[in-house]
Amino acid sequence: MLLVILAAVSALAFLYYGAETLFAARPRREFERYGMPQLRVFVGSMQLLGAAGVLIGIFVAPIGAVAAAGLTIMMLLGLVARYRIHDAPRLMIPASSLALLNAMLVFLFVTQ
Repeated sequence: MLLVILAAVSALAFLYYGAETLFAARPRREFERYGMPQLRVFVGSMQLLGAAGVLIGIFVAPIGAVAAAGLTIMMLLGLVARYRIHDAPRLMIPASSLALLNAMLVFLFVTQ
């Protein structure tokens, strides 16, 4: 049951962030600020695919493990990007939380 709840939370978060990254103006400005505007569409697409993979993982654990691992790595890289541009620590809380959540999901998918 814990796996299902955490997978749903992760999937909802990344469905939101993925769609926002692809279609909203604020992420466009953020990716410019990071110095990586060319990665915005790729990142948004991977967030949506990762969300789908985590949901599929509820039924096919290896897919969920790979998706959650990918999302964990993406969030860790996001933290590096924010650190490099000297963002305030409070701006790193969402990426840190999602990295931890998805790392937990990797463990749960692998051990279920």
